[in-house]
Amino acid sequence: MKPDAPFACYLAKQIEIDHAWDLCERHLSALPEPLGALAARFLQSVADDQGHHRGYFSNPLAPPLLYLPLWLRDGLLGKRPELATIPLAPLLAGAMLGYFHVRFQDDLLDEPERGDPALQLLGNTCFVALVEACRATLGLHEAFWRAFDRAFLDMSRLTLAEQYAVRSDAPYTDALFEAHAGKVAFARIPVLAVAALAGRMDLAPALEALVGRLGVAYGIVNDVLGWPRDLRAGHRTYLLARAGLSQDDLARVARVEPPAERDAAREELATRLRERLYEGGLLRGALERAGEVHHEAREMSRTLDVLPGFDAFTEERITWLESLDSRLAAITLQRALARGRAP
Repeated sequence: MKPDAPFACYLAKQIEIDHAWDLCERHLSALPEPLGALAARFLQSVADDQGHHRGYFSNPLAPPLLYLPLWLRDGLLGKRPELATIPLAPLLAGAMLGYFHVRFQDDLLDEPERGDPALQLLGNTCFVALVEACRATLGLHEAFWRAFDRAFLDMSRLTLAEQYAVRSDAPYTDALFEAHAGKVAFARIPVLAVAALAGRMDLAPALEALVGRLGVAYGIVNDVLGWPRDLRAGHRTYLLARAGLSQDDLARVARVEPPAERDAAREELATRLRERLYEGGLLRGALERAGEVHHEAREMSRTLDVLPGFDAFTEERITWLESLDSRLAAITLQRALARGRAP
């Protein structure tokens, strides 16, 4: 499969996703200047090689933020056929805008030197749009709004806890990593909104747990693909901690002047880490663990029996992970052959 091709299970919902994009783009284009121009620049920054930004939530790296609510709607239609008459596009557009708000914060926290502080102001308008979309869809549904508040509280506290962890030398355990992965709590909101619409907030604990397992799986893969960025940002992530990175290593690099020599020192450190990551099997082992967690999430979904698209999603995601693992295996072999030829 092409590494950047959307999953078939995502493409099956493209009409509804495009409708949500229509509403999202309409909101951003209606913002007064200079916010409108800032929004346009942001969309350009997340566009693909063809200049299209509508694949942002549909590429293989993207979690099923917009698809879980659609699958839940489909799974509940048998007992709640009136759900078919309720348009979900406004809610999905709100989720898109809410996600942008979260991303702006994350980018600034992760790489302050590269993030754009002005996007926080655009993020304010995105958050308001999310709240308005939920209010228009659900009114004053008390159980939903309690879950909404809890999701933002969990996202905020766990994101902050992770920020503290990656800047320390404290042991980064499996349990701590899995706890921090709960920072994806924002992803609960759109799927819980559909549960609330259907009068099935009894599903909330199981849906929240499912989102949590997906957070672990996606967090592992993000560490695998993003470790050079994390090293550049000075973050001792769970993966890099396992590879032997310490805060002393990062401090030594940070003290080097001028910048060109600092870059060389960082590359020397990266070279040392690559041996553990590639030859030491940490990258491929992490992908194997991500696959296991996806299987765990699939079993949770099957127990729920209200997410008809989840099995297909899991199969496609596992296939994508296997393709990524094959590429890592090829790189590892190339490194071994190069080392064997070295004098």
